[in-house]
Amino acid sequence: MIVNKEDPSAAAPTAHHGTRVVDMLRHLPSRAVVVVVVGLDVRPFSSRDKKFFQGSSERPYLSLSWDAMDITRAITSHVKSASFSFLTAEEVRSISVRQVVNPVLLDNANAPTEGGLYDPAFGPMRLDDICQTCHMNHFDCPGHFGHIELPAPVFHPLFMNHAYTLLRGTCLYCHHFRISSMALAKYTAQFRLLEYGLVDEAHKMASEQLRGVPNTDGDEDEPLAQATQAPAAETVPEFVERISSTVRTIIARAEKRGLRRHADKGMATYAARRDLRNVFLKDILRRRCDRCSAVNPTLRKDGFVKITERDLSARDHAIHEARGIKRPNVLLDRTSAQAENATETESTMTLKEARKLSKEAGDHTRVVPPSECRANLRRLFAKEREICALVFGRHPVFGGKAAPSADVFFMEVVCVTPTRFRPASVMGDQTFENAQNELLTKVLNTTFYVRDCNDRAQLFQRKTNYPVLDGLDDGQAVAVQRQWELDRRAAMDALLSAMVQLQVSVNCYIDSSKNPSPQRQGQAATPGVKQGLEKKEGLFRKHMMGKRVNHAARSVISPDVNIETNEIGVPPVFAKRLTYPEPVTVHNYELMRQLVIHGPDVYPGAHAVRAEDGTETLLKNLSVEERTALANQLLTPQGQTSRQARGTFGGVGGTLRTPVTNKQVLRHLRTGDILVMNRQPTLHKPSMMAHRARVLQGERTIRMHYANCNSYNADFDGDEMNMHFPQSQMARAECYHIANTDNQYLVPTSGNPLRGLIQDHVVGGVWMTSKNTLYTRDEYQQLIFGALRPETYGFGGRIRTLPPAIFRPVPRWTGKQVISTILLNVTPPHAQGLNMNAKARVGAKYWGEQHKEEEVVVVRDGELLTGVLDKSQIGASAYGLVHAVYEIYGAETAGRLLSIFSRLFTMWLQHNAFSCRMDDLLLSADGDAKRRELLMAGAQHGLEAALGNVGLGDEDKHAPETQYNLRVRLEEVLRDDNKLAALDAAMMSASNKLTSSVISSCIPSGLWRVFPENNMQMMAVSGAKGSAVNVSSISCLLGPQALEGRRVPVMVSGKTLPSFKAFETAARAGGFVAGRFLTGIAPQEYYFHCMAGREGLIDTAVKTSRSGYLQRCLIKHLEGISVQYDQTVRNSDGFVLQFHYGEDALDVTKSKYLDRFDFTVQNFESYRRRYNPVQLEATMEVEKAPDHMKRALKKPHKYAPTMSVYSPARHFGSMSETFAQKVEDYVAKNPHGLLARKKKDTTPEGVPMQLARPKLSAEAFKAMTKVLYHRGLVEPGENVGLLAAQGIGEPSTQMTLNTFHFAGHGAANVTLGIPRLREIVMTASKDIKTPVMRLPVLTGVTDEQMRTFCKDGSRLVLSQIIEEAIVTERVLPKTAANGYQRQKQYTVRLQFYPADEVREEYNASTEHVLRGLEATFVPLVEREIVRELKRLRRDQVRQSQSIGQGQSFSESAEEEAPAARRREDDSDDEENVSEAGDDDDATAAKRRANAGSKVSYDDDAEDATDTADDIARAFNDEQADEEEQEPEEQEEAMETRVSDLGERLQNESKFVVGFRFDSAQGSWAEFDLQMLNSTEKMLLINVIERVCRASVVHEIPRVSRIMIPPPTPGDSSVALMAEGINLRGMWDFGFGVIDLNRMYTNDIGALLHNYGVEAARAAIVSELKGIFDTYGIGVSMRHMFLIADYQTAFGDFRPFSRGGLADAPSPLLKASFEMTMAFLSGAALFQEADDLSSPSSNIVVGRPVPTGTGATTIHMPLTASA
Repeated sequence: MIVNKEDPSAAAPTAHHGTRVVDMLRHLPSRAVVVVVVGLDVRPFSSRDKKFFQGSSERPYLSLSWDAMDITRAITSHVKSASFSFLTAEEVRSISVRQVVNPVLLDNANAPTEGGLYDPAFGPMRLDDICQTCHMNHFDCPGHFGHIELPAPVFHPLFMNHAYTLLRGTCLYCHHFRISSMALAKYTAQFRLLEYGLVDEAHKMASEQLRGVPNTDGDEDEPLAQATQAPAAETVPEFVERISSTVRTIIARAEKRGLRRHADKGMATYAARRDLRNVFLKDILRRRCDRCSAVNPTLRKDGFVKITERDLSARDHAIHEARGIKRPNVLLDRTSAQAENATETESTMTLKEARKLSKEAGDHTRVVPPSECRANLRRLFAKEREICALVFGRHPVFGGKAAPSADVFFMEVVCVTPTRFRPASVMGDQTFENAQNELLTKVLNTTFYVRDCNDRAQLFQRKTNYPVLDGLDDGQAVAVQRQWELDRRAAMDALLSAMVQLQVSVNCYIDSSKNPSPQRQGQAATPGVKQGLEKKEGLFRKHMMGKRVNHAARSVISPDVNIETNEIGVPPVFAKRLTYPEPVTVHNYELMRQLVIHGPDVYPGAHAVRAEDGTETLLKNLSVEERTALANQLLTPQGQTSRQARGTFGGVGGTLRTPVTNKQVLRHLRTGDILVMNRQPTLHKPSMMAHRARVLQGERTIRMHYANCNSYNADFDGDEMNMHFPQSQMARAECYHIANTDNQYLVPTSGNPLRGLIQDHVVGGVWMTSKNTLYTRDEYQQLIFGALRPETYGFGGRIRTLPPAIFRPVPRWTGKQVISTILLNVTPPHAQGLNMNAKARVGAKYWGEQHKEEEVVVVRDGELLTGVLDKSQIGASAYGLVHAVYEIYGAETAGRLLSIFSRLFTMWLQHNAFSCRMDDLLLSADGDAKRRELLMAGAQHGLEAALGNVGLGDEDKHAPETQYNLRVRLEEVLRDDNKLAALDAAMMSASNKLTSSVISSCIPSGLWRVFPENNMQMMAVSGAKGSAVNVSSISCLLGPQALEGRRVPVMVSGKTLPSFKAFETAARAGGFVAGRFLTGIAPQEYYFHCMAGREGLIDTAVKTSRSGYLQRCLIKHLEGISVQYDQTVRNSDGFVLQFHYGEDALDVTKSKYLDRFDFTVQNFESYRRRYNPVQLEATMEVEKAPDHMKRALKKPHKYAPTMSVYSPARHFGSMSETFAQKVEDYVAKNPHGLLARKKKDTTPEGVPMQLARPKLSAEAFKAMTKVLYHRGLVEPGENVGLLAAQGIGEPSTQMTLNTFHFAGHGAANVTLGIPRLREIVMTASKDIKTPVMRLPVLTGVTDEQMRTFCKDGSRLVLSQIIEEAIVTERVLPKTAANGYQRQKQYTVRLQFYPADEVREEYNASTEHVLRGLEATFVPLVEREIVRELKRLRRDQVRQSQSIGQGQSFSESAEEEAPAARRREDDSDDEENVSEAGDDDDATAAKRRANAGSKVSYDDDAEDATDTADDIARAFNDEQADEEEQEPEEQEEAMETRVSDLGERLQNESKFVVGFRFDSAQGSWAEFDLQMLNSTEKMLLINVIERVCRASVVHEIPRVSRIMIPPPTPGDSSVALMAEGINLRGMWDFGFGVIDLNRMYTNDIGALLHNYGVEAARAAIVSELKGIFDTYGIGVSMRHMFLIADYQTAFGDFRPFSRGGLADAPSPLLKASFEMTMAFLSGAALFQEADDLSSPSSNIVVGRPVPTGTGATTIHMPLTASA
């Protein structure tokens, strides 16, 4: 073992749980994987670890232990890395203390048996037992390993696939890999280069070829005999030597540059090595060996039980015999040389004769035992030592010669874990064994059974046991000999069966899912080792990633408005239990002394006193006198009573060094301590915040302020929260200054406020700040004093007040003055008053024309002038009053202001009643009349929408004929989901318009009581509770009920409910609820409303788990991404993802006000006093970056971005060009006149000089923006990966699982919400559910031309233009033409819709129809007829075979698979028809290509321009060509075309003998199909229907249709929408109509393939933004940029799944995510190492994560003491 000590100045690990590496090793009970931790603290091994590390030769090993680690003191080394390898069988036996040979666990006295699984040598079984190995009790004994000897090697179930792959790639004759030596040399060179991280050089090495040999298109791995015959050609040995020399040269250069072997731990190198390994293991799988030209037998793996070998064909045997190739017996004891040099017999057959023999493989199949497989692989690893060492590493690592070993794929011994990890369950006098013992017992019993079977089989091999035939006649001798042979075969079969059962038993122990025998119904398999490691309850996720903590509490939370918003109310029962180890100093001696005297039962008190050496004295059982005596010695050094002084004579010989730590008192939790609060699920950063404790006597629950509910997503209906008490000064410091609630005011997801006042406080804020609120002096002062609480905040001097707003007749203060007084008193002394303009939530229409200025909140110099404090100002809203205070004065002042407002509005509510009455819900007489009028007028909207949708909008809606046609067409619509979706969209649109008109007319003007006297309106409008939807549902109507964006589904009968008529068009029948909650709703309406509500409940339940898993995937991938000190964003392995975070290096929470330039100008002086720009100027370079920025803004094509040249952390003024341009535009426009335009213009217009404040100059404003930009830079160490994962994952809980539809285009749907997020993030899907393309239209294209383009580009199949298809069958007589054989003739008549209607609807001419018939219809008909005939014959054979036989349902999966494939082929699905059309010859492919829509306006495309005349000419080309011809000429040409087509079909087709077409009108087409009369009876009409649905008239491949979407409000651009993806096809088809430079698609994979990785990255950002914008969720673009950069970092589209995580170089990171055993076993097999750079790997080993505050390391030199 290599022990690597780190620098003595390195930080010590802070593992609080006392985990020992020895114990970690004991968790792995198999010899499969062992974790070797390199760089641990090294000390002499303890007595209890001695036996564990002792071998049979009593050779001690180093003991690696953390159990005695004192986390309060520094140590000289820490864990550097963890490597993974195997324990060999000899090492397992060496560390084992006892071999298990007894299957009996307990004897009759219920005591463990010797040699059993509970042998006392493995550790104590009960609490009062003593270990026989280390002689320690149950609590101190670490446990000791045992082992079970297997009678023969078995396949390791975790690596059987790898062994099988290697066996298939191994030549069983020469025992080399089956690839050529050239290919092997290149693979070896690439692996060696990748060891040094030389990815590019390794990639170039793959293209090396023989020099002097021309490049051919043949197989690279064919024998190179012809190539080597060339005189100047390079030979294979020369090639191998050249490659080896080149590699040595490259590596030597790399070592000069400082590169070291295995030093590159990056993801790129790891991924390249993994890909190369997969390619190599796939390349060796070939049947013929390129070394010795031997043909190897075929191997087959039967599950995870055995490997079988099939004999070679007679031809291959003869060829081997002719060439002298012999297969050695690898199981012989003779040396390999003797076996290979055996006597060769001359061949009796020549090579030419041998090649004439049969190629059929032999019927003989044998089972290859694991011992033979191991022997073959051992020879392979011996002969291919170098490449095997590069691929699989050099095993073992615990001593001995390091060499690649094939034994890792097999098991000879099974490790038995210590007893403490297999505890027995004791219930009274009964003891129940552990589930793991059941599997071990099964292995042990199977071992005994194999040995017994082997002994019986060996008896038949001894000559003494041969049958005695003396004295027996011939018949008896034959019978005895036959019986002996049967017994021998039975014994051998039993042995083989026992060996298979042994393999199964070992498989079940390692992995219970590899048990081939089925379990009983409802019974779960006994979990194996793999099951103990994986999933949520496994070792990694439950015990390593999730740490059990002490000093924590959990209870129900309840509200309390009397505490501060940053406080948490702690009940005394928790305060007495939670303790903090406070060191005793001269400053707190008296307090600590008093606490010790109080003891644990009196609050405040203490639980124990901890001495300098760590010993603790509990105070619970001490008397008052004893506690007083102990308290008096708190400052007395421990001296002779310490553990260090024990064993010395009077302390002589002990240390004279002053103790480095003081005594500590484990005191009770006190008011003012810091606590970390957490509510699960912890979805984002504010889910854990630090609160100051306030112990509340008499309380029994945790008390929390309302303002924190939004952060924790908590309410008070029984929610529970966790409370953690930090135990170190560093943790407390972080909680006080970083993780405290005030600093978590802004959420990193979007930078918006997350904490704010809610509900009644918001109502109180609006009422108090209304114009009609006035207070007397007593009321004013009482409110101010009660809210400010000067004794709490330590205000010095007097409270500052304002003069009254009204002096006569009596002094009165307004509610706004109360707010202004509070702002005056919370403003820091160094700052000026706040200036801001913000829009209130209560709009001007609610206040009326005379008071419309109340809509805007105006604060000048800290005084509230206009506006009210609603949710937008004091709630969790951006740019409100509290947010402005946070920006100007800091987090502490904003938190204090929230608490003051809370108390203020609480006092107001205590003196003023607030309730909601019935008259708040009533409509006035005018409002109610208007509502009834609108509902009556809209009763016919449903009928009108239905008529318009089916094309009867111009007809008389009351005419009987119209009603009849409407019903007929509605029946057709009901049968087609696409048409029904369009009808639903039209009906929903009409219902929504009616609902909006009713609501707007009734609210707020139609209410009985108007705002602000209407308390219901007060709650909804101010944002306190509810919304306008709730108010309208109560007072107006519920409106249309939608289910997944559609109306209520219609039954087959045409009804939505039995109470309605069939195909009723009234909006009420489609889910429109005209009733309201105030007056009640009808039963049908109630049913519809419940349907919509149930959908929401189901959606919520399902999306919770999906969004949680989505966030977990994001967290695991992005957890290691952080900002470095060079401003780059890197992964934990150092891979650069971004040069500047978010493209501007700004923190999300620091840059919210950055572009609010008016606010910056108004509060310039406060900013200047807070940030002190002079200090920045003195510490940074200030000239280069601004000068470069000026040039870059003027000539961006010439100068590089400023941030890429000058780091913003060191150069003042280095910022993004986007922000700099915004600043320049603001200065140039000066929209509100806040900046001085000229030097003389420093006063506002119309204001005297002496009363005006000078305007701010543009230079000063620009300088301040630079200061604010610098202050907004993201901090080094910020874990932006976690913030991005939380920013994407946490808002996903607010989404739905629905697919949304475009209004008016029901079939044009697009996937949104969580399904779309999963497509982009989790799966990186190449085949998305709803692919669409956005096609911007060129200027000059008319609406008519766009409609024509949509018709031509949409997919048109024959079934859409065929009105009727008729098939006539008749039998032809015998004639000379048919060879006097009766034949069947089918006449297929296709009746088309009128040609003018087809052209108008689909823009398809008769010529298009003819092309479609020739190109797709006739070939598909022939193909489908052949398939149908095959199916009929197959059914007849199957029926004849099943006569007289029962049906069997026990067919194996291999027999069922072909049947399943046949069933798929026989299905009547149109997609299968289309797929069948793809498998055709070149002629049919050309036909299909011709069937694509070749629009006439793409001729002369090279000369086309984008002018309107050219576009119009392009659209009119076809029409002009047709107009140039006379009608007679057109008819003549059509007849000629039909005649030629008929001749071609008769000549080329197998069944078509005649073709007729209506040349004049194009209304029908007929085909005559002939086949023999003996052909099976066939229903041809079904075939014709399927073919019509698949036959294409015109299309753009993979594009179903193109449509004109409804206009988007605020967007004047015109763009078409195409369903499907075909960018290259659209390049040709859309030329001249579509702006090809601005095409867009939501298929990111298609953009990556066609436009490159930057386009894919931009599409990821755009799609993510579109998803969140749909739901109105604000997510910072910086998070989306990081997600997109991570997914496209390697030039591809990487998913956030375990497949995407497979390229991560950290095995512990992958093992803690999913497939734990697969990743761990792979790491051990390929000898991977974990450098513990990722957060997950650090958590697993108990180290602090090196991000955030852990990103820095303080190195302190150790000086020698005097």
